[in-house]
Amino acid sequence: MYVELKNISKYYGDFKASDNVSFGIEKGRLVALLGPSGSGKTTILRMIAGLEYPDDGEILIDGKVVNNIPASKRGIGFVFQSYALFKYMTVFDNVAFGLEVQKVPKGEIKERVNELIELVGLKGLEKRYPNQLSGGQRQRVAFARALAPNPKLLLLDEPFAAIDAKIRQELRSWLKAMIEKLGITSIFVTHDQDEAIEVADSIIITNKGRIEQIGTPLEVYQNPQTAFTASFFGHPDELPDYTQFNSFERLNHVEKAFVRPEFIKVTKKNEEQIYKHSAVEGVVEQTYFRGDVIELLVKVNGTSVTARRGLDEPFVAVGEKVDVFIYRIFVTSGENAYLLKNSSVREESVVI
Repeated sequence: MYVELKNISKYYGDFKASDNVSFGIEKGRLVALLGPSGSGKTTILRMIAGLEYPDDGEILIDGKVVNNIPASKRGIGFVFQSYALFKYMTVFDNVAFGLEVQKVPKGEIKERVNELIELVGLKGLEKRYPNQLSGGQRQRVAFARALAPNPKLLLLDEPFAAIDAKIRQELRSWLKAMIEKLGITSIFVTHDQDEAIEVADSIIITNKGRIEQIGTPLEVYQNPQTAFTASFFGHPDELPDYTQFNSFERLNHVEKAFVRPEFIKVTKKNEEQIYKHSAVEGVVEQTYFRGDVIELLVKVNGTSVTARRGLDEPFVAVGEKVDVFIYRIFVTSGENAYLLKNSSVREESVVI
C-alpha cells in the first residue's frame, strides 16, 4: 500500500474526531472519503497532509512513518475548497509559487509552469489574475499549483464545492482524466455521493470518526455492509414497517428497513403491472421534474416513499391513486445490513 493509516485516533478535548481508523490505498488510485458533515473525513485528510497530528496510531506514505514529519516535507500537493490563490499574483506566478519557495532555478520554473498551464487547459491565461477567471478556471490553477513541485500524493478537500453545477460536472470528468494520465495517488473529500461514484476508484465511507465501509463505487452501492451505509448511500427512504408491502419475508430481529427510488415501480391503475398481486395502493403527494426523470413522492399506508418514472411514461398527477411495487429493500440488525428481495420476483427478472 502506498498510503496506510494504522489505528489512527484524534481527539479534540472529549470529542473523538477519528476513532481507530485503519485503511490502505494503492499507488496511483483515486480514492474518495465520503460522509456527512462531522463524520471525520476532513480530519483524516488533514492528518495525512500533516496539518493535524494523530494522538494514536501511525500514518505511512510509501512505507515510511510520517507522523513527526512536517507538512512541507511530506511531498504532498493540497487543493483547497476555496482555491486559496494569491489574488495579487497572476496565473503564472500562482503556479510558480511553490517552486520559487524551493528555490528552483528560474529556467526550470518557467518550463514546469508552462507545461502545467497547458496540461490544465489554461494556455493563454498566464497573465490573468484570479478575479479575471471563472470558478472552474481558478480550480484548475489551484490544481496546477499543487502539482508544480511533483508531489508523491495529491489531496483535495471538497474541490468542487464552490463551483456551480454545470462546471462542477465538467471538472469531475476532467479531474479523473488528469489523475489517470499523471498516475498520481490522490485522495479527495466529498459529501456528494454522485461525485464520489463518478470520480473515485474506491470509496471510503466515514461516520462519527469511524470507517463504515470501503470498496469500489459499485460494491458500496450494491452491497452496503453496515446499517449506516444502507441508510446513507443511495438516497433511501426508511420504512417504519416493511411488512405492509406485499410479498416480503418477515424476519426476526430487523430494526430498520430502507428502500431506494430505483427499487420501486409505480404504475397507474390502468397500466399493466406484472406483479400487480404484490403491489399496494398509494397516493401521489408530489411530483418533481428532475430533467431526465419525474420523481414522485407517494404515500402508502402513512409511509412516504420516493420513486421515479420515465419521461416517456404517462403523466401521473398529484392526488392520483397508483399501484406501488417494491422489488427489494435493505434491512438492518445491529450494525449490519442485509438485502431482502421481494419473494414474488425471480432474481433474473430484475435489472437494477
